[in-house]
Amino acid sequence: MKTTLAALAIAQSMQWVDAAPLSGQAKGSFSLPEVVNTKYQSMEAASAMIRAHAKYGGTMPPRLMKAIEINPYLHDKFKMFLATAGENKTSVPAYNTPWYDSQYVVPVQIGTPPQTVYLNLDTGSSDLWTFSTDTYPPQVQGQILYDARRSNTSKALSGESWNVRYGDGSGASGIVYKDRVQVGKTFFDQQAVQAAVQVSSDISTDAFASGIIGLALSNANTVRPTRQKTYLDNIQSTLEKPLFTANLQKGKAGHYNFGFVDTSEYVGLLKYVSINPSNPLWEVNISGYRVDRQGKYIEKKWNGIVDTGTTLLLVPDDIVDAYYSQVEGAAFDDYQGMVVMPCDAELPEFTFGIDGFRGHIPGHYINYGQANETHCFGGIQTSQGIPFAVLGDILIKAQFVVFDLGGKRVGFADKPTLPV
Repeated sequence: MKTTLAALAIAQSMQWVDAAPLSGQAKGSFSLPEVVNTKYQSMEAASAMIRAHAKYGGTMPPRLMKAIEINPYLHDKFKMFLATAGENKTSVPAYNTPWYDSQYVVPVQIGTPPQTVYLNLDTGSSDLWTFSTDTYPPQVQGQILYDARRSNTSKALSGESWNVRYGDGSGASGIVYKDRVQVGKTFFDQQAVQAAVQVSSDISTDAFASGIIGLALSNANTVRPTRQKTYLDNIQSTLEKPLFTANLQKGKAGHYNFGFVDTSEYVGLLKYVSINPSNPLWEVNISGYRVDRQGKYIEKKWNGIVDTGTTLLLVPDDIVDAYYSQVEGAAFDDYQGMVVMPCDAELPEFTFGIDGFRGHIPGHYINYGQANETHCFGGIQTSQGIPFAVLGDILIKAQFVVFDLGGKRVGFADKPTLPV
């Protein structure tokens, strides 16, 4: 879903696209198109960088702390980090909604008769939550609302609640229902639906999406006292294969396929790698990297989570340095807390390796967007302070990715990408 961070613009007069099966699909599989927010406007990029670090609870890198201190805009939004700077840690949860980069959403039907809401599909969290008629009215700013009272199959879960707080101070909380949920051709009659009651103002300004559908592993779910299963966990036995694939696109809507792997969507080798069994996110081990296809391949072990809910590609500092050393005019901007480069700079391709597999990201995919009249933000930034790299949409847009729940593995393959 998403190619950049945070849809702050309210999408109006959108043409919603319902999921439709591809011809020739096997029973128990379906293709789910995304809906592009044509009125999307990117958030200030440094905010995206800070939120990505806050999302996974790592320490905030000193350079980002400095940007928060000296940049008035960042100071106003993230000054809470300065209060804990002496402790060298931040108090943030591990799992965050992907609304910060919600340029695309998917249609989800909840209840009987079905109510269609549009949710961000996020592999970096495990909650299905939505704005609802239970949401405190001033916090509703155009979102489509789930109304449990209109559903003949809804049932409130007494004593169950959820409460998420994100690193920028935003958050949401609410109550829990069990209800029928349908995505594409699949459905589950007793899915936990987390109905928002309180939503922070930062989240409520995004009227394009009504919430998220998290597809990480179920043990990351935040409902308490009884953790709930994800939708993917609940439907996996009904799928032809217990997996889904992401084919995100640069600058336009992509799609997700559930239950099958469409071999026409990628080229060359499809490489699988097992996920870390101790992490509820889709964490994999990377064995090396290369800057420029003609450059030397560097053997280096690093681990990263595959997260459709993060736009940036966050990697260890030595990889950041190696990449931008090949970009003329690239430099760290203290004011932004990010690496920037001339917008007309020729960007080298970035390659990551898993054993003998080489996954490629075209250089122009790494131009994140305008910083000022002459300079642009780099899509590759530091993962310092986070216990893993974050393989966000900068990488995923250039790769065909398989999330195999049954095999507890992720698959990568190159695919056709846009020319410069």
